Amino acid sequence: MGNAIRYELTRLRTVRSTWVLLGCGLLMQALIAWIAASKTDLTPREQFVMAFSGLPLILVSLFSTAVAVNAFGHEYRYGTITTTMLTLRKPGRVLAAKAITCGLLAALTGAATVGVTLAVQAAVSSVPTETWRIAQILGAVTLYSTLAALVGLGIAAITRNATLAMVAAVGLPTVVEMSGLLAGVSAKVMPFTAAATLVRPYEGDPALMALPLLALAIGLLTIGGAMLVRRDV
Repeated sequence: MGNAIRYELTRLRTVRSTWVLLGCGLLMQALIAWIAASKTDLTPREQFVMAFSGLPLILVSLFSTAVAVNAFGHEYRYGTITTTMLTLRKPGRVLAAKAITCGLLAALTGAATVGVTLAVQAAVSSVPTETWRIAQILGAVTLYSTLAALVGLGIAAITRNATLAMVAAVGLPTVVEMSGLLAGVSAKVMPFTAAATLVRPYEGDPALMALPLLALAIGLLTIGGAMLVRRDV
């Protein structure tokens, strides 16, 4: 398994789009943080929360999700999936290695967005004095980014198409869930919307809010793994 993880880390590190996407995500977060920190009618804590509440978190996390989508999408687009399978031999090992590396990268990127936000807020306004609040946001953003990336990886494993998977990964938390909210569907059953509320305090049980997105990620990865085993690459 260690060799499989090292293989995936090498692939991620040497693909230019990985760094372009992650860099764009951090730049977008810096812009959002600057806008939030410029709201002089808000306290530093409210500015910090605003930088991650709702749509900002969903949009910025799409960049690390795109990296996860490309973990399978690029392999099928350029025909390298056959080499990967022959090198690592077991489909389950391939999927597990991609899930571990993409999940870890998404978690680190989520943590980096919190760091960028604090840096921008320190330059424009001032950082929150409540350490517990920063820790809560850090945990929420890291968890959301990781689960969202795993959903994207699962979609790509099922579709074997980077473009189709990315359209689905973007459409689910935006078009589909927003349409559902407008139609009166409870936000608690919307995987992305429910998990995104983790950044706001006192919104409910954190475990229950993250559960729909966790279940979606596990379900998609399970289906993707089963399909990977059953079909020729």
